[in-house]
Amino acid sequence: MIDTARLVLPRYVEVETSRRCNRACAWCPNGEHSARRRQEVMDWELFRRVVDELGGLGFAGFLAFHNYNEPLLNRRLLDEIRYVRARVPGARPAVYSNGDVLDCALFERLVAAGVAYVRVTRYPRRADTPPSYDVIKTWLDRAGLIDALGWRFQPVRQGLAALGEADGLRVEVISPAIVDVYNNRGGSVSTLPVLARQRTDPCLMTATSAVIDYRGRMKMCCCVYPEASAHAGYVIGDLRTATFAELWDSAQMRAYRAAHARADWSLSPACATCVQPLPETRR
Repeated sequence: MIDTARLVLPRYVEVETSRRCNRACAWCPNGEHSARRRQEVMDWELFRRVVDELGGLGFAGFLAFHNYNEPLLNRRLLDEIRYVRARVPGARPAVYSNGDVLDCALFERLVAAGVAYVRVTRYPRRADTPPSYDVIKTWLDRAGLIDALGWRFQPVRQGLAALGEADGLRVEVISPAIVDVYNNRGGSVSTLPVLARQRTDPCLMTATSAVIDYRGRMKMCCCVYPEASAHAGYVIGDLRTATFAELWDSAQMRAYRAAHARADWSLSPACATCVQPLPETRR
């Protein structure tokens, strides 16, 4: 029996509520697999059950609607944001997008629905393309958002960005430095130079973030791509038959956390070449 009163919740929960991505980037598993080429949305009752449980547990972190999908292709997304706002009042709904279908009208609808964070990453065609403020400004102008917020242009961890904030909303539009900061997603991407690098630092992703795919499978972390045969063993369980608390506090997740905190990849060999630089990967 899980003692939910003592349960340490993650700071981030990703619920991949839809399947399709409209891109097949070389630095993403979607560029090497066909799994995300057609649309499928998470069963509404499953989504509702997960969100309701998070609300009951008092979750108060970021709740994002993505992993390997493009969330803005999901026609139900606005309803999902509104449901999270109603059922998990402490959560911060977040949308991560490539920005291809985002315009001013859709942006305003996202804000009205209650989104708290929007990150648009303007991916180039080639991984070795350097980041550029011009790319960001061109997209902001085309999307009709150039005057939407008081943008600040500055370097960020991923490359260069325009940052804007207003009334509890934070927006980042990023031109990424892919070769410098992206990782090989636990070996499911074979085309990036980071393949030659080995991880020696601890990783806290398994302690700070929970990831659920569109079928309701909780995964070890956001880098796991279950459609890659080498990653199948990193699926923790199915939320159609277990609760969030049961999987998050499972023996498998506890073992990963203990090992990853001491940079031990014996339980998860895929982690050995992951150089994810997020703060959640460090002590």
